[in-house]
Amino acid sequence: MSLDNIDKKIIQLMGADARMSNHQMAAVIGVSEGTVRNRVKKLIKNEVIKISVINNINQIENPSLAFVGLDVEAREKDKIASALSKMQEVRFISSLIGRHDLMVFILADDAAELSKVLYQKIASIPGVRNAESSIGLKYFKYDYKLARLI
Repeated sequence: MSLDNIDKKIIQLMGADARMSNHQMAAVIGVSEGTVRNRVKKLIKNEVIKISVINNINQIENPSLAFVGLDVEAREKDKIASALSKMQEVRFISSLIGRHDLMVFILADDAAELSKVLYQKIASIPGVRNAESSIGLKYFKYDYKLARLI
């Protein structure tokens, strides 16, 4: 699906305030409310956007955030990424060129859950050779709005 300027403006406005009404967006863009409503439905249907709640890690009591570099079998990289993407705790996955093959961000409710994800779930995926994790201790800046970009 190719995006035109109206679609891009809708995405920009919803990214700034997902609770903005169709009527408000229509006034800003200069189109009808029906146009905005139909475009939003189409963007959701085509999986261009997804409306969801984003956790603010600074408001979670004892968050366990891990940055995990994975070394994997090259032929299995896409399958591994797909398996990781199905895990609720996995918040970000990227293929890399560099020290590791994949980078994974995991946000767990506590250390026990994080340990289970790292040492049971990820370790059991066929093709994962090595996992190097770094655990966040103190968060000096966490822009939960970044999730809109990822």
